[in-house]
Order: sequence, then structure tokens, then C-alpha cells
Amino acid sequence: LLMKSIRRFFAGVKEGFTGLWQHRSMGFASVLSMFLTLVILAFVLITVLNLNQAVVDVKDKVNEIEIFVEDSVAGPKIEEMKNLLESQAGVLSVTYKSKEEALANFQETLGEDGYLVEGMQEALPQSFVVEMGDIEQTDTFVRTIQSLEGVSEIRYYQDLVDRIVTISTYVQYAGAAVVILLILISIITIFNTIKLTVFARSKEIQIKKYIGASNPMITSPFIIEGIVFGLIGSALAVVIVYLLYNYLFENYSRAVFNLISSYLIDPAMIMTNILIILITLGVGIGALGSIFSVRKHLEV
Repeated sequence: LLMKSIRRFFAGVKEGFTGLWQHRSMGFASVLSMFLTLVILAFVLITVLNLNQAVVDVKDKVNEIEIFVEDSVAGPKIEEMKNLLESQAGVLSVTYKSKEEALANFQETLGEDGYLVEGMQEALPQSFVVEMGDIEQTDTFVRTIQSLEGVSEIRYYQDLVDRIVTISTYVQYAGAAVVILLILISIITIFNTIKLTVFARSKEIQIKKYIGASNPMITSPFIIEGIVFGLIGSALAVVIVYLLYNYLFENYSRAVFNLISSYLIDPAMIMTNILIILITLGVGIGALGSIFSVRKHLEV
């Protein structure tokens, strides 16, 4: 029984590859459909990943809060306030900026005219620069420390922080929805193409059924063809996606950074996952599409 099953398997494989060559025009249509659909899906995935990365990069650049303190806060009180700030939820680090350091920073922004404010450190406030590990906790942090004794002003990009958090949420939900929708469209498109390929050979299936061929014997060559179509289509898609995205990365990453302060993701970091996704989809859809398409022709 085992040997019979093995012979049947290899016979199905042989017939499947024979069918690939005999019906190569329809096979080409299936491969082309898979290739185009998977390329579009891959670039949508890459776009969503880059948008998410851009949001993360921008969030990292606006995670600082500057807390100006009154001159009465000095000596041990400075250390006490620093320890208090460091103990708050979401805080990554706290750095004290003296009047002298504030003046040095101010002179640096003035450039060649920095000498004009020489000796004016007493007119500038001392402060703490707080780096947030999670900017979504910024509002809570500000509400907690704004009533502390000695705090004169708090400066941070509240509107920008709120906008970035909102954008981040929308990008995640919209990206997931688009990817799921495109996968469904891909499945339907490829299924229909395979269905047309099988329909063109419906007489062949019926003849085999009339002469007593079992359903597995009829179905197995089509499954092999579907898997091969999926492998070829997805492999071509991976190659094209890699070449195109690598070209974009090498030539336009700097331009993207100048535009949104975020680099494109290195192809080496994501292409392995893209490869797995495309091959899995191509082979899976090719096999399942063949199974479901052949099934309706087995009822003779």
C-alpha cells in the first residue's frame, strides 16, 4: 500500500510537470497574475513599514521637555528636584542645565553675534531637560510636575506630540486594514486566474473521471502545477521587489530623510520577511486555488 501511494505521488508529480509544459500559455497567465499581485502587495507592506518607522523616528525627536526653574531652587534642592523628576513614569533621563550652559547654548544659536550676550547668564533661567521614553505619557507627566514649587515654565511640543501619537495610531490601523484588504484581493484574483486555467481543461478532467481515475489522481497534478505557479510567481516578485526597493533605498534614502527626517528601512532588514510572506502566499494560494477549482469538475 505504501509503495502504491509513493508511485501514485511520483506519477502525479510527473503528470503535473507535463501539464505545465503542455498548457504553458494558461500557466503563464497564472504566473503573471500572481507576480503582479504579489509585487503590489509587497510594496504596500514596505510602504506601511516605512511609514511606521518614520513615525517612530519623529517621535524620538520630539521627546524632550524643558522645565525652567526659579533662581530660589539651588544647591541640594536641585538634586532633590532632579530625583523627583527621574522617578516619574515615562521618564528616560533628566539633565540639569545651568545658567552658564543656557548662555553657551544661546551664544551658539547666535553664531558670530554670540559675543553680544557675553556675561548675561544671570538673565537666563536654569532648567532641567527631561527626555521621555514614551511620549504618550508626556501630558500626564506635565500635569504632575507643573504645580511643583520652584517650577516657573514648562516648554514642550504639545501639539506636535499629540499629532504624532494620532498619526501613529492611524498609520497602524490603516496599514493593517490595507494589507488585509490587499491580501484578500490577491487571493480572489489568483483564485479566479487558476479557475480559468482549470476550466480550459475541464474536458480532460471529465475524460479521466469516465475512465475510472480517482479524485486524488486527477487533483494531484493540478496541485503540483498550482504550487509551481506559486513558486515561480512569488520568486519573480521577490527578485523584482528587491531590485526596485534596493534602487530606491540607495538613490532616494537621503532625499526621504531631508523631507521627513527619517531614512528608508534597509532592504536587508525586511527582505527576509517579505520573501517568507510572498513565497507562503504564492505557494498556498496556488495549491488551494487548484484544489477548489478542480473540485467542481469532479462531479460527473
